Amino acid sequence: MTQDRIESLAALRRLHRPGEAPPWHAMRLQPELNGGKLPAYALLFLADAPEVTALTVSGVEQKTLELLCSGLGARLTALHFWKCPRIVDLAPLEAMSQLTHVAFYWNQKTTRLWNLARMPALRGLHFDDFTKLRDLTDLAGGEALEDLVFGNAIWNKFEIDTLEPLSGLWRLRTLAFNAKAIGDGRIQPLAALTGLEALDFPSGLFDTVQLAWLRAHLPASVASDVLQPFRRLRQPLARKGRQLDVLVSGKRKPFLSSQADDVRLRRHVAEFEALVRRFEREPMLVPKDLAGA
Repeated sequence: MTQDRIESLAALRRLHRPGEAPPWHAMRLQPELNGGKLPAYALLFLADAPEVTALTVSGVEQKTLELLCSGLGARLTALHFWKCPRIVDLAPLEAMSQLTHVAFYWNQKTTRLWNLARMPALRGLHFDDFTKLRDLTDLAGGEALEDLVFGNAIWNKFEIDTLEPLSGLWRLRTLAFNAKAIGDGRIQPLAALTGLEALDFPSGLFDTVQLAWLRAHLPASVASDVLQPFRRLRQPLARKGRQLDVLVSGKRKPFLSSQADDVRLRRHVAEFEALVRRFEREPMLVPKDLAGA
């Protein structure tokens, strides 16, 4: 991170305590648990604050968003909307072509994002708990995106129609999403993201055959626990007197004990690796060709 601007989504989403934020990162957070309501006049300070390039706010509603995007926030390069559930239309953001990073936590109104093609500088986008959003079509315009994170944070309700809009984001380096379901059930759009360095999503979102197919079609350099035969749990689960410390990758796959279930786990590993090798040998195969394998 440089001296005067946000350089990552993680830095943008950090909620500093009062007085701890750098002078170029302003915060206007309301005390209410639901985000409260930020009065428009609370943003007027931006007119006399040339040092501010990043802003974190809560309680922004439609008219306040429009005020911010109409010119008041012209110098901002990063925006974090923390608990702004009542914004209906995000299209005013299209006027802020200088933004490089945008993050949202919690929206209950909007059914779409905005035309990302009008924000050619946008490198990082994070949006969580958008309870009415199913269509990710707008993401297709975000060709400059390098970091993308979206989905469930608190609520386990996020469902999307398809991952297809992500397939053209050739500059993506990191992708993480958490969804309850993918409408068309297809994992194939992710195979187009050959520039990825890191990938994460719930291991139960797709079946084992699909995960093996994706592992075979992405570069081996892509770091991803979900594209492994199993993942180790940070905190083991105690169930019926057993310590379950691994989760087998794939829809409806079990938690196991790496010690007590060693034979069973090794069998899963062998089956997964055999699937990967077959998809590598036969690149025209698609997951449904081996359904039930």
